[in-house]
Amino acid sequence: MGIFAGLAVSGGADSMALAFLCKKLERSLLLRGVTVTAFVVDHKAREESSREARTVAGWLEDVGIKSQILELEWSQYNGNGNLPTAFETYARRLRFQALGTACRENHIEALLMGHHQDDNVETTLWRLSSGARGAGLAGIPLLANIPECHGLYGVSESGSSFVLRTTALAMKKKKQSNYDTIISTGGILIYRPLLSFPKSSLVATCQVNKIPFVSDPTNFDPTLTPRNAIRHLLSTGKLPRALQKQSILSLIRASQDLLGKTTEESNKFLRECKLLDLNLQSGTVVVQFPRMIHLGVMLEKKEEKIREIQSLTLRRITELISPFPGNHFPLRSFEPFTEYLFGNSNNNNIGSMDVSEKTIRQAFTVGGVLFRPLKPESISEEKNTNNNNTWLLFRQPFMRNRLPILRFDLEVPGSDGTGTTEAKAEADNPMQTKYTPWTLWDNRYWFRVALVGKSDRDGSNVENILKDGDQSEKKKIQLLVRPLQQSDLKKIYKTLDELPAKKEDKHGGEHQSKHKHKLQHQGILSTQLKAKLSREAPGHVRFTIPIIAMVAADSSIGGEINEIPLALPTMGLRLPLPQSLPYARIYSIEWEWMYKMVDSEVLELLERSSEE
Repeated sequence: MGIFAGLAVSGGADSMALAFLCKKLERSLLLRGVTVTAFVVDHKAREESSREARTVAGWLEDVGIKSQILELEWSQYNGNGNLPTAFETYARRLRFQALGTACRENHIEALLMGHHQDDNVETTLWRLSSGARGAGLAGIPLLANIPECHGLYGVSESGSSFVLRTTALAMKKKKQSNYDTIISTGGILIYRPLLSFPKSSLVATCQVNKIPFVSDPTNFDPTLTPRNAIRHLLSTGKLPRALQKQSILSLIRASQDLLGKTTEESNKFLRECKLLDLNLQSGTVVVQFPRMIHLGVMLEKKEEKIREIQSLTLRRITELISPFPGNHFPLRSFEPFTEYLFGNSNNNNIGSMDVSEKTIRQAFTVGGVLFRPLKPESISEEKNTNNNNTWLLFRQPFMRNRLPILRFDLEVPGSDGTGTTEAKAEADNPMQTKYTPWTLWDNRYWFRVALVGKSDRDGSNVENILKDGDQSEKKKIQLLVRPLQQSDLKKIYKTLDELPAKKEDKHGGEHQSKHKHKLQHQGILSTQLKAKLSREAPGHVRFTIPIIAMVAADSSIGGEINEIPLALPTMGLRLPLPQSLPYARIYSIEWEWMYKMVDSEVLELLERSSEE
């Protein structure tokens, strides 16, 4: 199928050496089907930056590598015509977003960068001087997700999908289909193949093979930046032996080994946690956490190490449903809650509490997730054990006036009196679905929507409907994706109670596409919905799930925007379009959704413990 790789080339010795070596690999027989595309970023920060980018592109052409120049767009940051004060921060963000978008458009999943051993040492020494510890001292990762691109579909942890089947739990409930969820996957990965090579080797590679490169003199002025000062101190050998290059490399290796061992211990700890329920449609997890007294060999470790393992385990579990990107919260923010959940390894009285004891446990929030203790009587018989340390986890409640809202504007084809023939053809062919781009809501759910021609219009006259009313401009249907609110439920229950009973489908149900989770509205009564919410989204949980609403054409009522609920998409509820909307006779509003990328290893380990 071929291997498509992208190269981020600045023109320095490191990236030019990488380009040369990649071209040699492309021409060799070591890997067949390798295709390399280089990307040169024009920062547009100086008058000569465009000329420099063209020069580097010319060098790459001489090497035999096709290249693209990516021009950064600063309009969102320099409204007054000047570059922002935090130039490096914004430049990094725009640079990675441009690189990620270019990779997506060229069907490239791997972006190679020229970071080398010296970069690794300088970065780690800078972090050390800033007080970093743990993972912060493990150096630059060899492989990582592309940074600064969160929320860009097809670039960051998205672009593809798979069906998550929680078979162990579903079989016990005999409701497997209810627990199948489309999960996002994919995205651009960063590879750094030169991390083990010093910069001197890369410079020599360019010189021996007559590969041109540029050297920025500002990188060697120790008075400009702290990074330059560190580079200068390393080059002069004036640092103490413990801070010299070989010592820092040893520190990096030791930190990486320690990080790997901590992850292994966290995996063991995850096997002791029981996943009693998983419902990504409502964004909830029910976990039974172990008490320290039951963990045997774990008690032999030092208290500080145990806390680190517990904190990592807790963070990995919360990230399944947290509205924040991975590793957003430091491990130390989880430490205060580990003893509360797992007990104290030095206190058997806390560690050995059983279900008969009336312990007072209170809800708490950490990592963007609310932990609510479950009483033994609220746990089903098949889930109940002698361990009452069971918690319901869900997204923390939203802050007032800080609700995440997605807006979609769907144009009604032909509603301005033009193109009615094309609009009629589109309405006659519902298979031609034009969805909006995938957009991330609340950092948890991806959505896209479309206006689709109905296949059962009962002979409606499309052209007359489209020509009805003001044709001065195209009509738009404005949709919102936002959290469900109490006022929405009142409208939904009223609408459901007014619906006619559903007729039996002699064909055995309606077709569902890969991403759709629909349940026809006629069969849902308000009492059934209340029971479903009580079961799958109890209490405050229901006000963290998304609703799709339409902004009414009559603008506002009483000074407030009138919004009409259309669906609880992740819960499988669809409501009819208002009959007052003329386009409802020929179009339907469709949507697709999928859950954010999750750590499948965490789910696998949790499920495995639940099967035992």
